[in-house]
Amino acid sequence: MRLEHLTFTRFIAALTVVFFHYGSNIQPFNIQPFDKLFQAGPIAVSYFYALSGFIMAIAYYQPNKPQCFNKWKYWIARFARIYPVYLVALLLVFTANLKTMGQPIGTLLLNLLMLQAWIPGYPLSLNSPGWSLSVESFFYLCFPALLALIYRGRFKLLLVLSIIVWLITQVTHTYLVNSLAYTPQNHLHDFIYYNPIMHINTFMIGLLVGVYYKDKWLLKKYYPYNSLLLLFTLLVIAILLIIRPNFEAWLAIKIDYTNGLIAPLFLLSIVLLAREQGKIATFFSFSWFVLLGEASYSLYILQRPIYGIYHSTIAKYLPLSEFIHFYLYLFLLIVVSILSYKLFETPLRQSINLWYRSHSSHNN
Repeated sequence: MRLEHLTFTRFIAALTVVFFHYGSNIQPFNIQPFDKLFQAGPIAVSYFYALSGFIMAIAYYQPNKPQCFNKWKYWIARFARIYPVYLVALLLVFTANLKTMGQPIGTLLLNLLMLQAWIPGYPLSLNSPGWSLSVESFFYLCFPALLALIYRGRFKLLLVLSIIVWLITQVTHTYLVNSLAYTPQNHLHDFIYYNPIMHINTFMIGLLVGVYYKDKWLLKKYYPYNSLLLLFTLLVIAILLIIRPNFEAWLAIKIDYTNGLIAPLFLLSIVLLAREQGKIATFFSFSWFVLLGEASYSLYILQRPIYGIYHSTIAKYLPLSEFIHFYLYLFLLIVVSILSYKLFETPLRQSINLWYRSHSSHNN
């Protein structure tokens, strides 16, 4: 099952991460109060996790064919999808840092093993966006066990567990981030914002919604007000992003959306868009939009090394404004991402999967 009109949303989410990191002072992304929408990078990562769980269910959950799922084939496919470009980006940043300040081999090893998000002090080491892939790889390790529970008829049990984990995560996050022990960038901060345990709730809920969607909603007739409900849900999400500072001031506590607090709304928008059959689906399914969505992973993971390369080459010799440099960098990043997807990601992924199929067939 292909839901191509969901693909472009990955590109939009990845762009907000880029705006958050490098476009906070650039118009129109710095215009208040709409800057909260353009620069919702950390919250966009939460959307990625919700979407990932949903897509994993759509791609791999087969209600009547549990025996068709091969965990090793799944893990190889996930490795082939994320690791090659992840490795290239990591080595580019490692090499650049080695020239200036050096990097301990232990830091490189943690990043190579995608374990950096587990260890306070290391989540943002080297290629900082890679922390989310460290979290995602943990989800991939857990997925076969979660899917096995669903196949054994434990959907309701897993649903209750997911809700409990979601509640515990939100209470824990809110309590710790408002505690006296918390300061930005300390070890407690790293645990709250980057540890995979603090994000597994989003993936689990996404997975269960995807399973339910495939079991129940897929066969239902098109709902005539689907588009209106989708637009309303997106409006609610936008309002929640814009008014968060006011909400925090009213409650006199810090509120975050980064650990799945608004994941239910994300998933509602995902389901509504997945069921969309009108002009919105047609618009989001435009071939160039789908291509940008497919290239969004390269855009996300290469943003830091491309930024470094741009500013040590083009920006160094062109006396242009920060505004122009940002858009030139963004254009370069998008072009490189598309080329990476077409010429590196896809061929290498296909080669790794082909190697595994031929290797496993020989063993059988």
